[in-house]
Amino acid sequence: MNSRIVAFIFAASLGFAASSAHGQTSLVTGVVEDPSGAVITGARVEFTAGNYRRAAQSNTVGQFRLEISAASGMISVRAVGFLPLQRPWNRESQLEIVLHPQFESDYTSQHVLVTANRINTALEDSPADSVTISDDDLAATPALALDDVLRDVPGFTLFRRSSSRTANPGTQGVSMRGVGASGASRALVLVDDIPLNDPFGGWVYWDRVVRQSINDVEVVRGGADASLYGSTAMGGVIQFRARTPQQTTISAESSWGSENTPESSLWAGTRLGAWFGSAAADLFRTNGYIPVPDAQRGAVDAPANSTHELTALELGRHFGAFSRWFARGSFFNEDRHNGTVIQLNHTQLADFATGWNYETKSVGAISARLFGLFESYYQTFSAVAANRDTETLTDQQTVPSQALGGSGQWSRPVGRMQTLVAGFEMRSVHGSSDENLFKLGLPNGNTLSGGQERTTRIFGEDLLQLGSHLIANLSVGYDHWSDINARLLAINSGGTTLTLYPDRGSDALNPRASLLYRLRHGTSLTASGYRAFRAPTLNELYRNFRQGNTLTDGNPDLHAERLTGVESGIRQGLLSDRLNLRATFFWNDITDAIVNVTINPTSTPVLAEKENVARTLSTGIDLDGEFRVSGALQFSGGYQFAHAVVSSYAANSSNPSIVGNWIPEVPHQQVTLQARYVNPKIVTANLQGTFVGQQFDNDQNTLLLKKFFTVDLYLGRSLGHGVEVFAAAENMFNQRYYSALSPVPNSAPVPSLGAPILARIGLRYQFSKR
Repeated sequence: MNSRIVAFIFAASLGFAASSAHGQTSLVTGVVEDPSGAVITGARVEFTAGNYRRAAQSNTVGQFRLEISAASGMISVRAVGFLPLQRPWNRESQLEIVLHPQFESDYTSQHVLVTANRINTALEDSPADSVTISDDDLAATPALALDDVLRDVPGFTLFRRSSSRTANPGTQGVSMRGVGASGASRALVLVDDIPLNDPFGGWVYWDRVVRQSINDVEVVRGGADASLYGSTAMGGVIQFRARTPQQTTISAESSWGSENTPESSLWAGTRLGAWFGSAAADLFRTNGYIPVPDAQRGAVDAPANSTHELTALELGRHFGAFSRWFARGSFFNEDRHNGTVIQLNHTQLADFATGWNYETKSVGAISARLFGLFESYYQTFSAVAANRDTETLTDQQTVPSQALGGSGQWSRPVGRMQTLVAGFEMRSVHGSSDENLFKLGLPNGNTLSGGQERTTRIFGEDLLQLGSHLIANLSVGYDHWSDINARLLAINSGGTTLTLYPDRGSDALNPRASLLYRLRHGTSLTASGYRAFRAPTLNELYRNFRQGNTLTDGNPDLHAERLTGVESGIRQGLLSDRLNLRATFFWNDITDAIVNVTINPTSTPVLAEKENVARTLSTGIDLDGEFRVSGALQFSGGYQFAHAVVSSYAANSSNPSIVGNWIPEVPHQQVTLQARYVNPKIVTANLQGTFVGQQFDNDQNTLLLKKFFTVDLYLGRSLGHGVEVFAAAENMFNQRYYSALSPVPNSAPVPSLGAPILARIGLRYQFSKR
């Protein structure tokens, strides 16, 4: 009898324990990421224990939540484009799930981080028209200069067709989607959230970034991000993200090419406990080429060439798992000859940045940045005789400038379907142009002009996942721009004149609303509406410059450009996301656009001035496609059509109306094609083709630059132990095309040639795997 009672009590105890285990509910939260740390949205997370099941889906920030009434079981996670994962669950309250891509190339082309929302977001969950370039893409591109790498993104152009290897710095501003009609960049270029655009001129020194230090590049086309990034982001945002050492790593590359073009790039980093640090250097030189064609050359024509040296250091420390501090600095030195004996420029630049990041689930993510820059820029201009056998010095310019800025940002998920972002930025720029003027080669006076520019902005953003199909992005930015302490001091034979310009400022409210809607698996629709603005740079306000036979004056009365934009698109993924197609339609209306307007086309030199034209309009379409045949073979391509015209402008007695004319330096059509094969045991091959349609080189549309097509090739072979040998050719068929046309009254314009073939061979070394 006693044994039966004991057995009954034992059986009842087991039943009570089992029922208690299933009756107790555990709250389990977690995040789903890829190997790079990018969050994966829409992943299905399922728990099973016998017949008991619970499931959830990761939200826009990769987070999920499960309520489980079981003591143990299995967690299964699946997401499109990734290998499924299973793991046991033993009452953990927090999980971190890492899914690996189904195809090797997915790691760099599909689920990557983008800065379109100022927080880490999966590329396919961002309504912005974004393109990413990984470090592997960079290594396999034939292009040597970073701006030439970016020309493979349809819609990306510099103010001139020339490569930064030989182009004047003042022509290296970025235009995208036909937004931009002068040398100042209409796209914001960043390195880890620190502006790379020159604070005085707005152009970009593309050689200020050590190539081997780059982890990836993100390109956002269009002004949708202007509410978050402010002035200069009218045409888009380009961000270089630097590598952060997790262990001792060395990455080095050295090559030698035609035109006596050697280059070396080195990045070395290490981590010792909580501390990390890196050092980087970039050295480059090219003898260049003579830009004027043989038939029109004279004694004054000389090669356009450049040389630069760049060194950079970084030191940082982790404070636990939630906080990180860093400080970095660099020194840059560049010399250029601009195609004649007299015309040259020299730049020396030192910059620093320091920042702090803090992130916890309760507080959210907080970041702060402080940065500064000190620059000295020197340039000479000359007048060239019609027969190009003599030239005389006309202007020596020394342009010192300094910039100091800072920013702060906070972001935090609120609930399961919402993320809030808020922040501020401020920057102050001092700059002046000290000019020694010459007439017939003799001193003819001096001018000193310049001022101080201040910008302050605040912004906020709300990212909403409205169900499983719809993502909304609402943001607004408020900007205040002021120009103070501006003056012009002129000294000549007639005496000394001091002109003090009144202080002035303006405000801009830039909202944005974006939507992404998933119709079904692999198909998404996007739509955005936004406002943007760009304040004139000190260079546009107070500095004159000469390009060939055209003298363009600054204009202290310029005011800010303002853009209203709309875009909509469709994205289609097929064949298990191995084939991806995208189309984006855009419409950009700009009031008070700053254009280099010809004032007197018959004078010597031709006179022009930077002016606000009433309105310009750019409409068009971006098409992008990618087909990953296998993990080794991939085809991709892109096309942009941009019809950018002056839609309204008041003509005056000295200048005919330019209404209806194309915006100068904006081609109507651009096409890029690429075929890549990657097999480390055999070869890495990358064949690229680029077509650039015709465009005009002046506002009057009298100087037509014809279309051209170039082909580039890269071949690389691993030798083992981290060593790779490679060969590359840009413009491998040596296509000759015009990059500029300089007007000459009563004569044919003098053309400048684009870069000829650049063939090079090199070695690359990686001490540890990236």
